[in-house]
Amino acid sequence: MAQIPPKGARRALAGLMVLLAACSSEHSTQPGLGDIAIGMAKARLQKGAVETAEGDQKAPQATRAQMAALGRPVVYMTVPRFGVTQPAVELAVNGRYRTYMGSDQSTVTLQSGIVTATRGLQVDLIAQQLSISPSAMFRGSFPKTYTRTQRSLTGEGVLADYTYNCAIAPKDADGTITIFGRNHRTREYTELCGNDKRAFQNSYWVDGAGTVWQSHQSISKEVGHLVLQRVVR
Repeated sequence: MAQIPPKGARRALAGLMVLLAACSSEHSTQPGLGDIAIGMAKARLQKGAVETAEGDQKAPQATRAQMAALGRPVVYMTVPRFGVTQPAVELAVNGRYRTYMGSDQSTVTLQSGIVTATRGLQVDLIAQQLSISPSAMFRGSFPKTYTRTQRSLTGEGVLADYTYNCAIAPKDADGTITIFGRNHRTREYTELCGNDKRAFQNSYWVDGAGTVWQSHQSISKEVGHLVLQRVVR
């Protein structure tokens, strides 16, 4: 039986139907030791092209005020490969996990800003686990290494697990990104993951408190990356 969203979430979801906006951001691209470390990781992991976020992003058509009026936390989701852009409202909270739903009823579940599952995309990320906690990705010494396991449905409808070796390192200095007219002081972290068949690069823009304000996260080979921006907390 399908779970009925709470009344506040239903009102917010109704409001989502009229919002068709796109990502708007800028970020620093300062080179440094973090880039060198990731470049070395890329040389070790890369077997072919490393997948990154791709595709043009449309100019935003909604405003921060419109999304704030939904009355719940909102992230802005973009799937560059398919040109899909939409705000997603917080639908459910389960401990450390927060699930957001878009106007097309697709969902993304986050733990400390890291995608753990999606539903409603062409090839969903059924589940994702890291060998370290998501919050630990942005603390301590760098570069750090760990494994990432993604569970997806194959074309034959069979669940398959794909494990990748990953490395992450930050830029040497903070920069400023702008998300729907509001500036955030963040540091960009670059993550490289790969196995003997596939390699991809993720990016995260994280403030001093550990909040992930913007990210490019690979969902599957078929879907590519999901671009997320935190708009309303």
